Amino acid sequence: MNSDEYPGDADALKSRGWTHDSILEQEAQLRSGCQPVTAISACGLGHGIFPLDSHDRSLAQEALKQSIHRGARWIRFVPASGAASRMFAGVLEPRDAGIEMQLQSSAEDFPFWSPGQKRELAALPASQRPAQAARWMLDAHAGWSRLPKGLIPFHQRADGVSFNSFQEHVKEWSILMGDSAMHFTVSEDFRESITSVLAATGHPNIETSVQHQSTDTVALSEDTDELVRHESGGLLFRPGGHGALLQNLDAVQGDFICIRNIDNVVQDSRMEIRNTEQEVLMGECVRLTEERNRLIFALQTDGEKVLEKVVQWLLNFDKKAREHATDVNACLHALDRPIRVAGMVQNAGEPGGGPFWVKQSNGWVSPGIVESAELPEGMKGKGTHFNPVDIICSVKRADGEGFYALNDFADRRMFFTARKMWQGKAIRILERPGLWNGAMAHWLTRFVEVPNSTFAPVKTVMDLLKPERQS
Repeated sequence: MNSDEYPGDADALKSRGWTHDSILEQEAQLRSGCQPVTAISACGLGHGIFPLDSHDRSLAQEALKQSIHRGARWIRFVPASGAASRMFAGVLEPRDAGIEMQLQSSAEDFPFWSPGQKRELAALPASQRPAQAARWMLDAHAGWSRLPKGLIPFHQRADGVSFNSFQEHVKEWSILMGDSAMHFTVSEDFRESITSVLAATGHPNIETSVQHQSTDTVALSEDTDELVRHESGGLLFRPGGHGALLQNLDAVQGDFICIRNIDNVVQDSRMEIRNTEQEVLMGECVRLTEERNRLIFALQTDGEKVLEKVVQWLLNFDKKAREHATDVNACLHALDRPIRVAGMVQNAGEPGGGPFWVKQSNGWVSPGIVESAELPEGMKGKGTHFNPVDIICSVKRADGEGFYALNDFADRRMFFTARKMWQGKAIRILERPGLWNGAMAHWLTRFVEVPNSTFAPVKTVMDLLKPERQS
């Protein structure tokens, strides 16, 4: 790429902190495509996924209690910058027969309708309700599909008051952790509206951030095999997917950070069990962090005397630990990294990836979260569990001196490519390694089984009609 041929490119690259090599690297990735992950086997109970008995749970909850007593800084981190357009794809014409029938019988039950809209839909003949509901949902200026997912009401009380998922996240975290900090990544276009919603909750410790321009990516035309450009000649830049949020996560710097997707909230009736399970996950992360720190101290003071003990601990995180942790320095290197504890539910037919034993680029064979698109054909459909409900992160350095530089533990090769339409043309897009895939590839990872009742994502608008959303 020669910036002299394209006026304005040089400034666009400079504003993102890019060099020409950055463009060349992305072009090469777009042309090569993502490579299947070297998945060795699916994680299962007792084989990469830990079921916690009552004693384990008590230890974890006590560890959490003590960490709070010592003043550890806990933060909930919620990726919430995504648009809701994909959520409403199912109501586009032509509609699936099952969706059509559900809209005929229940179109007025969505939690985001005004009382007037509910009455109007209820009064319509059943055959007309789907079309009217779709028009209101998809309207370019007033429809719900134009908004970020977090601003869409997911629940409605009997008195007609609706709550969006920003409000539900604040309520849930406040019950669990009081005034502990919260951080939402948001869309720049809706930052003002979201900030207003969050301020109205009364929570005193909420921050927002937007995805950094430096994490943008370019796209490739499938017709010309050239970089996609606007009619003005400027390059098309796209947000780099949720993996780009690693930079936002790195800037938060809490002792412990709890990651939860914006669309995974529950009604009040299910909040107690949800928070109890989150307490266990949080405490388990504290407990593992303390174990890691004790082992590092033991290595530094007793050296080779404790090597076997360290290797035994590391085998839970790396099947090849005996090959990689052969001396004191190697053990210290293996231990000295961020920790994540992820709550996993059994897969009940949901789309997406799950937990697998993965051969990493550093030679480790460790538990990893793999998207279905990353799996080789022989591994598809082999997983017993689904993507994480919660991820609890321990990011403070073991020596207590600041925080880990999270980019140091990412695998940049675990990017994604996909085909999209843009202005009627087929383009190939690039997304950076997923936040809990490649971006956390070299963390110490512990998977813990949690009840399916704690998992309540809203992937399509029709999920809002499920019984658990109505009570």
